[in-house]
Amino acid sequence: MRAGITRKSISSYRDNDGYEIVGSYLRDGISEDASEDERWLSLLSYALEDIARQMPHPMIEHMPLLLARPLLRNGHPYPHHVLADTLSTRLELRIVPSNIRVFNEGAYGSYVALEHGRALARAGQPCIVAAAESMLCARTLLRLSEQRRLLVEDNPDGIIPGEAAAAVLLTKDKKHALATVRGLGFGKEPASFNNDIPLRADGVVAAARAALLEANLQLHQLDFRVSDAAGESFYFKEQSLFVSRLLHERRAEFPLWLPAETLGDTGAASGMCGTLWAVASWVRKYAPGPRAIGFAGNDEGARAAVIIESGG
Repeated sequence: MRAGITRKSISSYRDNDGYEIVGSYLRDGISEDASEDERWLSLLSYALEDIARQMPHPMIEHMPLLLARPLLRNGHPYPHHVLADTLSTRLELRIVPSNIRVFNEGAYGSYVALEHGRALARAGQPCIVAAAESMLCARTLLRLSEQRRLLVEDNPDGIIPGEAAAAVLLTKDKKHALATVRGLGFGKEPASFNNDIPLRADGVVAAARAALLEANLQLHQLDFRVSDAAGESFYFKEQSLFVSRLLHERRAEFPLWLPAETLGDTGAASGMCGTLWAVASWVRKYAPGPRAIGFAGNDEGARAAVIIESGG
């Protein structure tokens, strides 16, 4: 993401008008014709393997796993026992079904999971918060095509579907932490693609105000933003309105980082991808400052904000 390297290419799918669909695939290890479940489970396993390589397996086996998944539009939630068995096999350790909690609320759900995980960590229970989604499946692409939300030849105001997973380990050990969660906030946006309510960014403003209040900070004291916006003008207008309503002291710059520029729209994983990009920028010393605010939402109007600070 720092280098701006993109994975975008023409996919094997076409929309209902015959236009080619551009996708952002993770090429390594996942076949392009893999099923939706196979794709997101593989992505999730990759992210969890990163943590597993850095910790004794017995510690991970006893940790709660808080997982953000796509909005539950049809069907039933993925059974916890099947998920636990699959991850146990892939990671070569024992995941207990009772340790898994799933949030089927899209990118917004990753910050809800972060809030629950923070409460566990504060109580002395380390935990893992993860998010994963692949939007490169026929069912998701059909829905986006019918809603005219795909970036295709006749629609420049659309998204490029992608796939990703991200995972973080939460503890109350600030001494060795890469970053600290300073504040979390949640809101509801009444405007959407499907109604005529004027967009005022009420959802992100409410979420940001709550996060700033908890962090005891003002917006001008933050150094940059990270958003799950993925190409549609609706969400960029939302960000502009948020800044105009809450930034009361002039700043020369207030950068907006967008993981979707390189990864495409990664759905439920997009909020956590942005959060980890901020953390990586502090570790590698290229961030514009030590504090960032991240945003994540979903198509039902739920909005969330997190304020994180460098641990260095």
